[in-house]
Amino acid sequence: MISYLCEIDWPTLLAFAITVLTIVCTTIITIKHQKRALDSQISISRDASDRDKEKSRVEFIANSRQLWINSLRDEVACFIAETSSIWDLFQQKSGRAEVLASMNAPEYAMSELASWSTTYGSAVTRAEKSRSKIQLLLNPTEPASAALMDAIDAAYSTAKSEKDPGQKNSKVISALQPILKSEWERVKAQDGA
Repeated sequence: MISYLCEIDWPTLLAFAITVLTIVCTTIITIKHQKRALDSQISISRDASDRDKEKSRVEFIANSRQLWINSLRDEVACFIAETSSIWDLFQQKSGRAEVLASMNAPEYAMSELASWSTTYGSAVTRAEKSRSKIQLLLNPTEPASAALMDAIDAAYSTAKSEKDPGQKNSKVISALQPILKSEWERVKAQDGA
């Protein structure tokens, strides 16, 4: 047996041991590098997911603000149209009063008055509905919102008192513009524009 041990090819055995050691070390290093690469990919994926979530949140808020701006603008336009309609109805009534009185046809005059009253009541209801929607869209603690509501109330009172609400409606528009500008600036800032 001693002669057998002496016959061992030590250089071959050493080369074999080095090869096995190299394969084991290479495998360990490869596993470590793959784990690092996987951890890096997971981290990059999480970061991208977080950025996408934040971008979606910002886009949602910007879209919601834009819808709010559009809704407020449309409702104020409806309110102005309704106060003008109320004024027009008073003009129509005063112009027809003399004609109806001179016709000496009380049934027709009553019919016309009933028709006018129905139209007037509808216009007032629509104006009050628009006023309420506008009030619900605004933040009552903001001075610009309070100024807008004051202008709206003044225009509504003017129209209901049989006076032309044109100048008051111009003040409504003037009170609305800073609110729209401010909100538009917020939307642009959130969008990163």
